[in-house]
Amino acid sequence: MHELRKSYVLNRWVIINTERAKRPQDFAREKVKVEEEGRCPFCPGNERLTPPEISRIEENGKWIMRVFPNKYPAVTLDGSSEIETEDRFFTHSDGYGKHEVIVETPNHDEELADLPAGSIKQLLELYVQRINALRKIKGIEHIAVFKNHGPESGTSIVHEHSQIIAYNRPSTNIDREASAIATFQRKHRKCPWCEIIEIEKKGPRRCFENDSFVAFCPYASRFAFEIAIFPKKHLDSLAALDENGLMDLAEIVKKVLLKLKGLNAPYNMYLHESPRGKKLHFHFKINPRLLSWGGFEYSTGAVINTVAPEQAAEFYRKEG
Repeated sequence: MHELRKSYVLNRWVIINTERAKRPQDFAREKVKVEEEGRCPFCPGNERLTPPEISRIEENGKWIMRVFPNKYPAVTLDGSSEIETEDRFFTHSDGYGKHEVIVETPNHDEELADLPAGSIKQLLELYVQRINALRKIKGIEHIAVFKNHGPESGTSIVHEHSQIIAYNRPSTNIDREASAIATFQRKHRKCPWCEIIEIEKKGPRRCFENDSFVAFCPYASRFAFEIAIFPKKHLDSLAALDENGLMDLAEIVKKVLLKLKGLNAPYNMYLHESPRGKKLHFHFKINPRLLSWGGFEYSTGAVINTVAPEQAAEFYRKEG
């Protein structure tokens, strides 16, 4: 199968080439023991090795999740959030914002997939807590909530954690989506994601569904086993979910991560929220990092994916 597919709303293209395809188990990787130098700064007893704590969740007098500033931040609140342009071409500002870390478990060798859904819900609640706090900082335009798992994902510390970077520039990806969706809405008077969800939850790319959420492999997936998790209601932010919604999301996240753990797959998980002044349909994306991009991808912007999303959805739906 060779098929060229366009993203739902973006001018972004993928070549699905299943002639190179493998069975899902052929993607499974051996778990490699990463050599770590010194003490893990995220383990209990080593709290002095991190910047002062911002927040924590405790059980029986001990922390089970904690939040603190990144020791080596990508951005800081020093300087100004104002963006300036000189000589027409040279646009710049201070790297203004906050960079935080959320340690998801006190156990060094435990993965997020190993945690019960109730603990994943607690992590989502921490995301909401920090998003709400960071939104209050003057000059902050975008809050990126993301998790890197495995060496190929970009992580530098093995101990499971998420990161939040709040900074003074709207996300380029969300800017593009917002523009494409605005064009669609002017023409059709409706949210494209709401329509896409109704189609995908009845089709071959559907993976999981419960009262509040549906997960499916996007039609023009750029990553092998890429999956998107959308609320069925049109909500613009994770913070708009009630207790039941957070639990429903946690249960689907756990199902996805358990399937990826079976492949020992590295992945990036991130929250796709609405920017200031917009009402986009928020969602989570999980992009496994099982394929490498080369010259074609970087030169054209198109991607060759050897796993059709329909095949990926079968993998997620399969019991066991």
